[in-house]
Amino acid sequence: MSINNRRRFLETAVMAGGLGISLEKLVKAKEDTGNSNKDTAVIQVWLGGGPSQFETFDPKPDAPIEIRGPYGTIPTLHSGIRFCETMPRTSQVVDRAAIIRSIAHGENGHFVAAHWLSTGYRGMNNQASHPSAGSLTSRFLGPRQPGMPPYVLLSEQQTRNPNIGEVMGAGHLGTGHGGFTVFQDPFETRYRQDLLTQATSNLKLADDVTIDRVGDRRSLLSALDTLSRSVDNSRSMAGVDRFSHVALDMVSSGKAREAFDLTREPQHIRDLYGEHRWGQSGLLARRLVEAGVSFVTINTAPDSLCWDWHLNIVNDNRPDDGSMGPSRGMDLSGPPLDQMISALVMDIYNRGLDKKVLLLVWGEFGRTPRINKTGGRDHWGPLMSILLAGGGLKVGQVLGTSNSRGETPVDRPIHPNDVLATVYRHLGIEAQWHTTTREGRPIAVLPGGEAIRELL
Repeated sequence: MSINNRRRFLETAVMAGGLGISLEKLVKAKEDTGNSNKDTAVIQVWLGGGPSQFETFDPKPDAPIEIRGPYGTIPTLHSGIRFCETMPRTSQVVDRAAIIRSIAHGENGHFVAAHWLSTGYRGMNNQASHPSAGSLTSRFLGPRQPGMPPYVLLSEQQTRNPNIGEVMGAGHLGTGHGGFTVFQDPFETRYRQDLLTQATSNLKLADDVTIDRVGDRRSLLSALDTLSRSVDNSRSMAGVDRFSHVALDMVSSGKAREAFDLTREPQHIRDLYGEHRWGQSGLLARRLVEAGVSFVTINTAPDSLCWDWHLNIVNDNRPDDGSMGPSRGMDLSGPPLDQMISALVMDIYNRGLDKKVLLLVWGEFGRTPRINKTGGRDHWGPLMSILLAGGGLKVGQVLGTSNSRGETPVDRPIHPNDVLATVYRHLGIEAQWHTTTREGRPIAVLPGGEAIRELL
């Protein structure tokens, strides 16, 4: 048994003594705490700020204008199921996706809700207290192929709300299980109307990292500008050492550099995803999971609260003074999101990755049923809509129904922890597995929730 497996076994054994777990279950826990034999991965598209259910997957065309909002609706491949008109491409691939219109948790605070969906635990005091799903995947599974990082986070280099980024982090697991962060530089034209035409040529590893420079750890860490330089709260160097080994494997094997090289894709595939940052991030995520990364999160910046539409949903023209995020409504956010999601769904299935790769598209909550006096929608935890595809799931269905005003579920309410339980089931991670805090306290991977039976 390896040192890591032995440590995981001991952590499980400690919990077993206090919970009365039988020897048979304990032995099984020992066997399960090693790397899963399942060749699976997850791509999470994070819509930070809270996307509107009305302007995406659950419009209400028959409701009054102050409820249904400024956009029309379009039919989908499902008879009687309509999407917002801003999602035309996605509406034509729903036979390969599952839409859930009845996610509910009731929390209206950005950080608390985002922490809950990312970790399975409610956030408190604007401080990340638990590891994210990506970091737990790193901890229990590692990468599927040598020379690749286990968890990659694609994000903009500068975000106005770092707490949202923290909830995607490693918590008490330490820096070594944080996401290998690939930054997109905040280009000067990020708030212009022609944002959709901007290409992303810098989604790659640092060009000056060569095999000659990997011998010295400090040189390597300074050269790999996509690596986290932070040391965990315990001031232990273990996390940095682990990053050093990951970086060494990545540079020496060349697999990661090849995976990050988007020029290897034919032009028609790049066009499928779109020559904008979200689209090329989606393409990069697909390449990474194919190459052996276990978990990829795409943070749909240019701002960590990109979908926080308190003002005009059509085009938020507030001054860009840094106080409330970018001037960007659904007319700008919708087309690139629609193109990225539809391309990912098509590509995953066309390449035969639909059993291996689970695609999850969601944010921390939905938006209020009534348009506010400034033409926007506010925070709404009682209802949200999400999309899943691949993962060997039973797709081509819409789960749950909301009431006529888009306020609450009227049938099959589903909790975010049920979604996470479905994700972990796909990855081969057991919800009862535990990590240990710096104080030595065991914490379950997931405190509750059941995999969504209709999708299995």
